[in-house]
Amino acid sequence: MKDILQEIAEELDHLKSLDEAIALAIELEEEGMAYYSEKASVMKNATASKLYVFLADEEKKHAGYLQKYRESKNIPEVEFTYPKFEASFSEEFSDEKLEEIGILLAALRFEHKSEYFYMELAKRAESEEQKVFFEQVAAAERGHYMIIDELLDDATQFRMQT
Repeated sequence: MKDILQEIAEELDHLKSLDEAIALAIELEEEGMAYYSEKASVMKNATASKLYVFLADEEKKHAGYLQKYRESKNIPEVEFTYPKFEASFSEEFSDEKLEEIGILLAALRFEHKSEYFYMELAKRAESEEQKVFFEQVAAAERGHYMIIDELLDDATQFRMQT
């Protein structure tokens, strides 16, 4: 069985141009946006729902950055602020806790793959500006990963009752 990250690198190797890679990236961001939007609408935990709305908005922003670059070849500034999801998962999950955690795990995996994808694009960049742009998008994806990881840690934390 092939590692998914290796599959991403191989898929990028088969693309004919950076423009094709950017088109693929836009497609992936739009898929992520749809996934997160759908999950936001079904989550019973308010914090989880807010997280998915935030992530859907982030994926939309990334697709916009890529589209802007694709159309103008000007490198847009990538913005990412690390939000705090206070109250987060210290409140108990709903009765579907395992399902909610499973959705978070899927999101964690998606963000990890996205970060890797953009780092691979940075390696293949045709200029220093492109490289920096793709590294910034990768860093934003890493930020998403860290947010989800923190929430998962809080949700699954083992607490010894004494």
